[in-house]
Amino acid sequence: MDDVERGFNAEIGRRVRVARIRAKLTQELLARKAGLTRGSITNIESGAQAPPPYRLVRLASALDVEPADLLPDLQEPGQVNGLPDHLANAVASVASEAFERRVRDGQV
Repeated sequence: MDDVERGFNAEIGRRVRVARIRAKLTQELLARKAGLTRGSITNIESGAQAPPPYRLVRLASALDVEPADLLPDLQEPGQVNGLPDHLANAVASVASEAFERRVRDGQV
């Protein structure tokens, strides 16, 4: 894992932790609500583990936020400077799905 990927994972973890604290959830309760283990939540929040898109969506749902809220800011749709293609594609996929949901829900 290179420094860019490490930084990206750390930022996702920071955003999950902030959202969890705002939601007044413990790691254990968030894990149960998202169908994960407490260890996974700890690893995600520390940046040691990056959640795949489907887990990111489950976390967002449990935290009552949009999946895109848990992702580092995108400079332009579908791109994150310096990220390997597989991570940039995963980010674009989650951001696209979140946008489509907002459109379906009449929020855009």
